Amino acid sequence: MEKLELPVPVAAFCRDLLRWYQRHRRDLPWRRRLEPYPVLLAEVMLQQTQVKTVVPYYRRFLKRYPTLEDLAESDEDEVLALWSGLGYYSRARNLRRAAQQIRDRHGGEFPRTYQEMIRLPGVGRYTAGAVLSIAYGQPLPILDGNIRRLFARYLKMDGVSAGDDSPPLWDLLTRISRYAAAREEVSDLNQALMELGALVCTPRSPSCVRCPLEGSCLGLRAGVQEKLPLPRARRAVRRLSYAVAVIRHRDRFLLARNRESEFLKGMWEFPRIRVKDPDQDLTVEVLEKAFHRKLGLSLNIGGLLKPVRHQITFRRLTLHPAVGTLRTAGPPPGLVWADPGGDRSYPIPAYVGKIARLYAREHGPA
Repeated sequence: MEKLELPVPVAAFCRDLLRWYQRHRRDLPWRRRLEPYPVLLAEVMLQQTQVKTVVPYYRRFLKRYPTLEDLAESDEDEVLALWSGLGYYSRARNLRRAAQQIRDRHGGEFPRTYQEMIRLPGVGRYTAGAVLSIAYGQPLPILDGNIRRLFARYLKMDGVSAGDDSPPLWDLLTRISRYAAAREEVSDLNQALMELGALVCTPRSPSCVRCPLEGSCLGLRAGVQEKLPLPRARRAVRRLSYAVAVIRHRDRFLLARNRESEFLKGMWEFPRIRVKDPDQDLTVEVLEKAFHRKLGLSLNIGGLLKPVRHQITFRRLTLHPAVGTLRTAGPPPGLVWADPGGDRSYPIPAYVGKIARLYAREHGPA
């Protein structure tokens, strides 16, 4: 693809966008403290996650770990527990590792160069540019899904999909950021681009009449704004079925740490076993033998709740809750009693809460 150019002078583009941003930007908690650590935390949490979901997690996390040093000294299980329900748990692990790397290799001082930022765990080109431009005003571009969609329409980039990492677009954004940096506006400009994509140039039914770039948008002029960008190629969905042992003692459930599974590793969840043939594998006798053989659990299973469906990235899980009791006096070594709805001591995935609430509806509260 050849070099991209704006359909209007860069000065007019920046002026219109910044005026709109000053009037319409949301009052988000991370915009009240444009320092590198809060900006990094917000950008990591916002990956693959909507703003309304992130806000309460961001506030809780920053209250518990108000400084980078606090996070560097944290316990991983506690970090994951605070992250529980937000998903994509490798983000939390990498964030903690990045804090430790800054402490150990940079004397606790946040990196100020792109080359240093990009070496932090979990930090890619977008995150490095976002932190350095928003917190330090450095002339670095950012390109996320919102911005990619906005420019695919604004420049009428035919043949570009939602997932393309377009070098010409990175080049154009670099030139725009350098112009804005010369006017000390790059922090607001990068946030304005994200905000416009999130609020106006939305994936479906963009609000073109509210857009400050309406008059120069090439996609709108051609009437193809809702057809761009092309859909990204999606990863094939993998469907998996599990039986999970739902054992309650007073107001707590029996949970086991996931040490082996390819997903949710390190989390505390219901003991679960793979189900390949629901017609054969979900009888009481088969389940009792399977939980004992595979997990060492001696159970009396009384029945099954209705299946619960849950999606983790490209995996669609069907979970079959098997309700029962322990045959032993206490839980086997390594298992714990925990309250999925209120225990912040353990990192517990969202599906556990779904099943616990279903259990409460069927069997009553503790």
